[in-house]
Amino acid sequence: MVRGRKFIITGRPGSGKSTCVAALIQGLRERGVRVGGIRTPEVREGGIRTGFLVEDILTGERELFASTTFSGGPSVSKYVVDLGRFESVAIPALIRAAEECEVIVIDEIGKMELLSRRFIEQVRRIWYSDVIAVGTAPLVRISEVEELKRLSEVIHIERGHSEEVARYLLDKICLHLST
Repeated sequence: MVRGRKFIITGRPGSGKSTCVAALIQGLRERGVRVGGIRTPEVREGGIRTGFLVEDILTGERELFASTTFSGGPSVSKYVVDLGRFESVAIPALIRAAEECEVIVIDEIGKMELLSRRFIEQVRRIWYSDVIAVGTAPLVRISEVEELKRLSEVIHIERGHSEEVARYLLDKICLHLST
């Protein structure tokens, strides 16, 4: 593992972590950098958040994996998580990104995603490799995330600063890619 090639963006809910990551992905793609990994965008119905998707950044494949309407699985807050659905997209996406991409993005490494042991194992493989990786994480202390933070540059984001943080990361990552 090469220090300086792993980044964790942390902040309160609504602080702009996912907005920052979206801008970073766009900036990297505009520079011809191959980016892979996962995003977990929220699903809203009538302005109310009802669940989360898992999306393969490279292929665009998406699957609803956490919902207020699911039953029978583990839950985080009001959402029931379908680990099979999550892993069906997340695991191949992370493996493919590790094999084919210059930069891996994992948005988010949170309580719902960490219910999957396979996800934790894949994230650790990425974090202990030489690939450049960017993850987002909640402020809440989670042991698996704390391990990753010790190996990363941790960037705390505040509302209204997502573009600034994305530019900072874009510059750092492009510098690593050019050396």
